[in-house]
Amino acid sequence: MLSLGLRPHCRGFKYIFDLANLYACGEEILPLKFVGYQTLLKKYGKSLSNIDKNIQNCISKAWLDGDVDMLYAEFGNTIDSDKGKPTAKQLIMHICNKISSL
Repeated sequence: MLSLGLRPHCRGFKYIFDLANLYACGEEILPLKFVGYQTLLKKYGKSLSNIDKNIQNCISKAWLDGDVDMLYAEFGNTIDSDKGKPTAKQLIMHICNKISSL
């Protein structure tokens, strides 16, 4: 996660980490807003919009501060052309797939 430019001091980092950890433990997290985020709601007592916003902010910060060449090499043409960065689902599933391949 750090190599993608995600920073632990961002609130969304722990949410992304928890989702990836749930996936690695064999738990279902998709669809994110109805399954994965609901698990985080119960754990942290935050609203759905708060969790989503913090994850989006963490991704945005990675794209502003991270190594853009490496990020484009990792995600290629899967990046949303309107936003210029991956969606939360794309990023989280990319991390989950990397963990699964270890």
